[in-house]
Amino acid sequence: MAENTSTESPPAPSPFYYGVPLLIVLAVGAVFFLGEKEGNEDKAAPSRKVVVGKDYYVLVTVMEFHPAKQGGASWDAGNSAPDLYYQLSWNGKTIYHTENDVVKNVLIAKWFGLGANVSVMDLRKVLSSEGQRLSPRNLIKAASIFVEPNGELVIRAYDDDPLRDDFAGGCAIPLADLEPGDNAYFIDVEGKPTRDRDRMAADRGGLKRFVLRVVDSAQPVEKLVEALR
Repeated sequence: MAENTSTESPPAPSPFYYGVPLLIVLAVGAVFFLGEKEGNEDKAAPSRKVVVGKDYYVLVTVMEFHPAKQGGASWDAGNSAPDLYYQLSWNGKTIYHTENDVVKNVLIAKWFGLGANVSVMDLRKVLSSEGQRLSPRNLIKAASIFVEPNGELVIRAYDDDPLRDDFAGGCAIPLADLEPGDNAYFIDVEGKPTRDRDRMAADRGGLKRFVLRVVDSAQPVEKLVEALR
């Protein structure tokens, strides 16, 4: 008896049969690519914080007072605006102040890190020429600090008056939290510094905000001039 032989072709595999391995390969490749990308981004984005164990120049470049003292009293007679200056203290000692550079009759004061509007070439002459008696320390108007893990910088603000200066406010900033460049701080309702502008006290009186500039003191002369001026 003859054996019946089927002439029908076996059914073609479903597209899903071929698609699953392809999807697995694509998924594994995507995970690898994203992981490598994130790793490269982490390597390309170093910390912006200051480096513990390095020296920096620091100064306040901008300081703003509220229109009145804490408690609501006027700053000066005749409703005049205050005369601003500040002090910087480190390790329990005053290391810099602007009592000889008071900004008069303003609510917003500004200071610069160079005592003269010198160019890079002028500063090079001061630093290199043996015939010059000037020292770069006479031109740089900033404090010098050494960053330690638990170090703090204390900022105190004052209104300069003939009889007795009015204390406008102050705060302590952890050195390790600073960043090279300009660090903006706002005073909240408790008198504490915050980087969040939305938390700034609206009508507390006294010190309102300030900008603390931090400059790597080991930079070349050209960069120091640009960073401090």
